[in-house]
Amino acid sequence: MRYSDEVQSSLGHLKADVLVVGAGLAGLACAIRLARGSNGTRRILVLEKSAHAGGHLLSGAVLRTDALRQLLSPDEFAALPLGPAVVRDSFHALTPNGSFRLPFVPPKMRMKGLPLVSVSALGRALAKIAADLGVEILTGQTADNLIWNGDRVAGVETQGDLVLAPITVLAEGPAGLLSRELFARHPEMRGTNLQTHGLGFKEIFEIPANPDAAGTVAHTFGYPLGLGIYGGGFIYHVDAAHVALGLALAIDYRDPAVHPHELFRQWKRHPFVQRHIAGGTPVEYGARLVPEGGWHSLVRLDAPGAFVVGDAAGLVDTMELKGLHLAVESGLAAADAILRGGAIRREDVPSLAGLRRTANYRAAFRAGLPVGMAAAGLAWLTRGLLPAGRLPQRDERTCLQPLGDKPPAKAAPDQGPLDFGLDSDLYLARLRSRAGAEHIEIKDPAICRECFRRHAAPCARFCPAAVYEADDDARAIRIRADNCVQCRCCTLKCPFDNIRWETPRYGVGPDYRLS
Repeated sequence: MRYSDEVQSSLGHLKADVLVVGAGLAGLACAIRLARGSNGTRRILVLEKSAHAGGHLLSGAVLRTDALRQLLSPDEFAALPLGPAVVRDSFHALTPNGSFRLPFVPPKMRMKGLPLVSVSALGRALAKIAADLGVEILTGQTADNLIWNGDRVAGVETQGDLVLAPITVLAEGPAGLLSRELFARHPEMRGTNLQTHGLGFKEIFEIPANPDAAGTVAHTFGYPLGLGIYGGGFIYHVDAAHVALGLALAIDYRDPAVHPHELFRQWKRHPFVQRHIAGGTPVEYGARLVPEGGWHSLVRLDAPGAFVVGDAAGLVDTMELKGLHLAVESGLAAADAILRGGAIRREDVPSLAGLRRTANYRAAFRAGLPVGMAAAGLAWLTRGLLPAGRLPQRDERTCLQPLGDKPPAKAAPDQGPLDFGLDSDLYLARLRSRAGAEHIEIKDPAICRECFRRHAAPCARFCPAAVYEADDDARAIRIRADNCVQCRCCTLKCPFDNIRWETPRYGVGPDYRLS
């Protein structure tokens, strides 16, 4: 293609045939498929903001493997770092002091036979396969802005340089800044509903060896989220000596006093959870956004010069509690579309059928837990015919109510390994920092003062990394950018949109190895 005079006149630029932004499963699946299909005739370049492949990848995770088997050779698949298959799964309702096990696991949530996996380790393995096929992966490299040739994407600007490509694949995860720029330029790509997100917390515990527990999975709902906040917990025995556990909660909650990390700690204190981590020590912590909007929030997956895949497109089956298979499927679909010179067809992402069947699942929980669960069952029984039509989502940014006269509760003191406070948890994220990587600022301090008055500065609570801290006079926010785990929650939940967050440079941020 021909670039504009402004683009052509740039002195510092790279050129690629296909540029992929993000070395997660979606981006790497796309790059691997393209490398095989192109037989060395295309230059495929992947930009990854982490210091190494897999460093910013975090998920539950239980994996449906069909798409990976389609992508990889039998030997490549056999060499993947997959954990044990799920041998037992269960679903539990928690009350403040007790729990009861449901007599069955809802059909879409059944996981028996599927492998447990560290998505960070899986990302590293796929990156090696891609590199062996000739894909160039540049780590520690931030894509700052899209380059435009009219209304067509022509590449990205990265740390002052340009990377030009006739095709750019955005695989940057949920709430990505480049995806936001693309949707602003092409609003017709947006879904009919707003996207909505959950904020997921995760720890890996090292426990006394318990071989009988390996491969067991438990999910919880109820306490401490109550009836008004959508979400739940998971406990995965990923091997005989390690447990992955976490809590995810929707960020469209209305109460500005909600403190998500404190809810995570309350959940961990519950006797049911404590039984699984007794005698253990946490060895890793992380947090991330999960797109939960479902069918009506899906964006169109292609635009002139660009494709959007994985979490960036909202491809998560919220009812099934899985998105990795959709990430791989969408990466394959984008690669196949590029190879044939066309657009992505929705039938090229076969698991989209599951989202269609539960199109109103997430939106039904706006009315609370009982109504949401009833709607979920109805959707499954009627194969998506009911609830009929389209239920709207709640706006995450504008839904917060005024706090009132009661000040929000302070975080509980750190109680040691089984109940770490946030600062102790952040140590386990292995945060990398570097001078010059500051990437957050408050747009208008006067707006902050109004936010203190109305909502008592919710950013000081919703951030899972304590980046935002009220000053001594409770009138201004201090920023601790080195704490950032790059979840981007603040770009969605600040009620006044008063936080300017840019993707940090130089590979800073968390260094996940087990998650």
